[in-house]
Amino acid sequence: MRKLLTISILTAFTCSSAFAQPRYTMGNDPVTLTASETDPCSYGVIAQLPPESAIDVYPGPSTDLEPIGQLAEAHPVWICETSNDSEMVGIVYSAFAGNDSEPAEDCGVSSPVAEDIDYLEPCESGWIMAEDVELLAG
Repeated sequence: MRKLLTISILTAFTCSSAFAQPRYTMGNDPVTLTASETDPCSYGVIAQLPPESAIDVYPGPSTDLEPIGQLAEAHPVWICETSNDSEMVGIVYSAFAGNDSEPAEDCGVSSPVAEDIDYLEPCESGWIMAEDVELLAG
């Protein structure tokens, strides 16, 4: 019985990690919250888009990567990082927008952080083209 349990656990671990996308490989680059005395992120919204269109969200600062999501016009985002070439920004966002371009949940990026940390939760994060976001505060 013990041997069967060990094999089951090992199999479950091996199968689940085969489908997980590694965070630091193949261009993936988590959004980093930078330590400072001010909030680590600025507040903005997805800029004006053509009707019924959306922008892609990427797992790293490159449009060569496979998109991990999409955001529509006026969706609120927190802008936390800029790519080395300033073409893309690392954002944190709630999967669901609230009313009047207000976020639907607190993503935990409105207070200073003591050290640089990769953003992991509770909201989504990724990279978008800098031209697709309009800065509102910060």
